[in-house]
Amino acid sequence: MIVIDGELLCGVLDKASFGASDYGLVHSVYELYGADVAGKLLGILSRLFTNFLQHRAFTCRMDDLILTPMGDKVRSSLLEKAKSLGYDSAVENFPSLSTTEKEKVPRALRTLLEEVLRDDKKMAGLDMTVKTKLSKLTASIAEACIPTQLLRQFPYNHMQTMTLSGAKGSAVNVRQISCGLGQQELEGRRVPVMVSGKTLPSFRPFETKAIAGGYVASRFLTGVKPQEFYFHCMAGREGLIDTAVKTSRSGYLQRCLVKHLEGIRVHYDNTVRGSDGSIYQFAYGGDALDVTKQKHLYQFDFVAQNHLSFARRLQPYLVNDVVDQDSAVSHMKQVLKSHAKLAKKKSSKPKKVLSLDPVLSLYNPTRYMGSTSEEFAMALNAYIKSDSHHLARSTSTPSRFMSRRKQVSYRDFRDLMNHKYMRSLAEPGEAVGLLASQG
Repeated sequence: MIVIDGELLCGVLDKASFGASDYGLVHSVYELYGADVAGKLLGILSRLFTNFLQHRAFTCRMDDLILTPMGDKVRSSLLEKAKSLGYDSAVENFPSLSTTEKEKVPRALRTLLEEVLRDDKKMAGLDMTVKTKLSKLTASIAEACIPTQLLRQFPYNHMQTMTLSGAKGSAVNVRQISCGLGQQELEGRRVPVMVSGKTLPSFRPFETKAIAGGYVASRFLTGVKPQEFYFHCMAGREGLIDTAVKTSRSGYLQRCLVKHLEGIRVHYDNTVRGSDGSIYQFAYGGDALDVTKQKHLYQFDFVAQNHLSFARRLQPYLVNDVVDQDSAVSHMKQVLKSHAKLAKKKSSKPKKVLSLDPVLSLYNPTRYMGSTSEEFAMALNAYIKSDSHHLARSTSTPSRFMSRRKQVSYRDFRDLMNHKYMRSLAEPGEAVGLLASQG
C-alpha cells in the first residue's frame, strides 16, 4: 500500500495494513508522526468503518456456503471412491496380509486388529496410517470444491470476503461448513476403541470403516449423523478441558516468572542488572535496542522515502554538540574493513579471531553517534551501495529523475539512520525482566 501526501495511490486497506501487523499503516504513522497522530488515525478509521457498516450492511447468506450442482457431484464421487479407504488402510498397515489369500484376508485382519487393540504402540501406528490416507481425502475434497465450485464467487461471496481479508474465520471453517468436518482427533489419535472392540455401540466390533474411527464425511451445511455428532462433541470437549487446564498452568507459570524477573532492568550505563546490582548483560539484547522501537530500523526504503518526516520528528541537530560524532564512526569503518577482508579469504584454514573489539564494547551508544551493532552497520552499507530504488544519492552525482521531492544524500541518510539507532535504544529504568516474563 502506497500513500503519498495523504492520498492512497495503490493497495487495499485490509487487516494486513490496518490490523496488528508489522509495517502496517498504523505502525508506519506511529514511526513517522508519533503516538498522538497514530491514536487520532485509529479513532478516525474506527468511526469511518462504523459509519460505513451502518449504511452498507454486511451479512453472510446461505448461497455463500452452497456448492454448485457440479461441486456437489465432485464431492459425492470423491467420497464414494473413498468408501473402502478405512479397510484398505488397515490392510496396508499389516504387511503380512499381502501374502494371504484374498478370501482369508477379512478373517486374518480381524485377528490382527484384536492383537493391535492390546498394544498401544501398534494402535498408534495403525492410527497414523489411516489418518494419513484420510487427510489426503479431506484435502482433495476441499481443493476440488473451494473456491471454484462455490455458488457465489469471491467478490460477491461474503464468507470468502470475510476469510480472505482476515476479518474473521479461516479456510478450515469454510471447509467444515461446505465440504466436510474431516477426522476428529483425541490427543492426536483417532477415537479410542472400547474393550468390546467398538468405538460406539452402534458399530460392529473391530469395524474398519472410516466413520467408526471418527472420520466425519458430513458437513454442517446439510447436517451430520448422530455418531458423527458424538465424535465431534468428544473432540470439542477435549479442546475445552485443554484450554481450562492450560490457562491455570500458564497463569501460575507467568506469576513465577514475573516475581523472579521483576528486579531486572536497564541502567544508565546500558547494562542489564538485577536488584542486587549483578550484571546479566552488558548491552540489552546484545545491541541495546528497545524491541518496540526497532521494527522500522532495517526498513531503509521507508526511511529514505520519508526522510523529511523522520528528520522533523527525530531532530538530529539537537544532539550534534552533545555527543561525539567521529570516534565510533571511524572505529566502525575499521571493523567493517576487517570483516570484508575475512570474507574475501577462501582458504580452508580456520578463521583467526578479530583483533578489533566491537564498537558497542568500546563506545557507549548514548554518547557516541555511530556506535551501533555490526549487523546494522553492514546492512546500512549494503543498502547504500546497492540503492536499487534510487531513493538516496551521493552529493557528487546529480539526481537521475526530475521530481519535486529532493533525494536525501548518502551522508545525511547515514547520519539519520545512526541517529534513529540512538533514539531506538532501551531507556534506562526499562523493566526488561517484566517484559521478558510477559512474552
